[in-house]
Parts: sequence; C-alpha cells; structure tokens
Amino acid sequence: MKLIVNGTEIPEEAVTREVERLRHGYEEYVRANGGEPDEAQLRDWAVEGLVENEVVRQEARATQPIPSEARIRQELTQYADAYSSYPETERIPRAREGLQVRRYLKEIRKGVTAPDEAAAKAYFDAHAELFTVSEGLRLEHVCRFVDLVSRPSIFMSLLQLKSDVEAGRVDWRDEALPLYSETYARDGGAFAVVTRGELPEAIERDLFALQPGQWSEVVDFGEGMLHLFKVTERLPSRALSFEEVRETVIRSLHQAAAEEAAYARIDELKTKAAIVR
Repeated sequence: MKLIVNGTEIPEEAVTREVERLRHGYEEYVRANGGEPDEAQLRDWAVEGLVENEVVRQEARATQPIPSEARIRQELTQYADAYSSYPETERIPRAREGLQVRRYLKEIRKGVTAPDEAAAKAYFDAHAELFTVSEGLRLEHVCRFVDLVSRPSIFMSLLQLKSDVEAGRVDWRDEALPLYSETYARDGGAFAVVTRGELPEAIERDLFALQPGQWSEVVDFGEGMLHLFKVTERLPSRALSFEEVRETVIRSLHQAAAEEAAYARIDELKTKAAIVR
C-alpha cells in the first residue's frame, strides 16, 4: 500500500526502516503496559510518525526562509554524524530542510507564554507527592584507578586499608584520604550525595545498610575504579518547598505547554493534508 502525503510518496523502504527503528522501544512500552506487541500496530505507529514528519517538513519549506550557504555548511559540520548516512548529494538539501523545520518548531514554541507563579503554585499543590527528595547518604571515599592487571592487588590493598582504619591504625581523614585516594586533589575525598534509586541495586542495598561512621566493602562500579566508602551522614527523605522548586516547575510547565502547542499544530496540518495510506 502506498503512503502519500499531499502528493509526496513515502517509499515502502522508509516505512520499513521506521518500523525497525521503533521496534525495541515499542515492544518495551507495550509489555510494560501489560500488552503484547502487534506488528500491525507497530506499522501504524511508524506510518503516523512518518506522516507527521512529512507534513511538518512541507509546512516548514513553505513558510520558512531558506538558510544561507554558510549556515548550511555549519550545520553539516556541527552535526556531521547525523548526516553521514545520507548520500553526499542529499546532505545539503537535508541540512537545509532540517534548519527550516527547527526554525518552524521554534516559532511555535516561542508563541507559548510561560506560566505565572500562581499557576506553578497550583500545580505544585496538586502534585505535592512529586516534589520529594528520597533518603540519601553523604559519603567520603578513597578511589583507586585499576585495570585488569592491577585490579586484584589494589582490591586487596583497599580491604587492608579498611581493616586499618576500622582498627585505628590509619586515620581516615588525615592519612587514608590524602595518601591513598587518587582523586583526592580533585574532590578532597568527598563523593556526591547519593539517594535511593541512583545506584545499582546490590551496591545501594549494602551502602544504605551502613550507619554514619561505618565503612563499606570495596565497591566496583565497573568504570575502571575501585572505591572504599565511609558514610558520614544519613539524609532522611523530605518534602521540597515550593520556593525550592519554583523555577523548575515554571520551566517544566512552559516546556510541556510548548510541546503541546507543537503537537496541536501538527494535528492541524494532518487534518488539512491529503493523505493516502
């Protein structure tokens, strides 16, 4: 079946590519919502996305100024990877069109007024459960860089260091951190505050079982580093105040309204378009 949008045919191979591009995310989404993937539905999703992209491209070409050659060259240089899959003869037209589309969508979003503080406060009050900070830990750490060869010996040295600091043979703050940690010059031994849900499950379970003043086992995040952590403070979960999140709420509501305006405009374009599926 041919897919034609305002007289422009979208080839079947484009539909096939879009189906494959969406497949993984589609299947995850459907199963997460208790359903089973359906090939016909996946194709419908792909076709709908292609139609939306096409009506936006057509409208952008019709309403937006043609970018300068310099701006197109800049686009091709800045986003070289994005255009590398196209034949060389198509790259300039694709870049020109991409710039027009972005300008068109930006104009739509610019027309959306940011919510005022009253609207943001009303949203905050209605969704207070969203504005909380989970239980957290303030940590200090000794960090050592490792590779396959050095990992076993450094792992054992950190186990010995833990034994020494727990027994009082090595002072954590004055000796362990500055003398053993390879990141001390950068972080002074401080590690980012971590909250529940941020770490791999097994590591989180072990760290959150500790009390202030206790040391962890040697922790490997699989990033070429080993850590020995000390818990310095447990931070209880708490509700955030409106003052703490005011700007975030206003920005999020503004962005959501801008996206809604863009989708509404796309729906208008689709309603007016001559589409053959």
